[in-house]
Amino acid sequence: MTRFSKGFTLVELIAIMVIVSILATSVIGSYNNYNRWQDINEQVLDMINTLRRARDYCMAANEKFYLTVTIGATDSYTLTYKDAKVALNLPGESSNVFTLPNYFDITASDVGTDLEFNILGEPTATKTITINTDERTINIVSPTGYIYAQ
Repeated sequence: MTRFSKGFTLVELIAIMVIVSILATSVIGSYNNYNRWQDINEQVLDMINTLRRARDYCMAANEKFYLTVTIGATDSYTLTYKDAKVALNLPGESSNVFTLPNYFDITASDVGTDLEFNILGEPTATKTITINTDERTINIVSPTGYIYAQ
């Protein structure tokens, strides 16, 4: 008498569960890395947009604009303008100091104490800000004043 099986054996089910759990573990690990990259990318784009807004605001006001990057326990950047280096509070912002989240690490910056933009929005020199060990770099190009990330 022949026996026809219409289901899976216990060994087959356990093998499938092991394979699925290995695949799920690799997918979850990749997803966490992707989320971290997305968070960093969002902060980079926010920083670029803030710098562009500040540059455009000062060009409209016919004033100089200064960018100061602080590297340390709390990475931040500060916006000032005019020759007296008055705090530049952009419309909709409550402060001129922008503190970056703890996962956003400025590891290198050649901006120095003050990068000056003239009244035409042109920086005095080409500068870079490197984020999280070469993951992203913000470039500020002289003499055009173009600010972009790579």
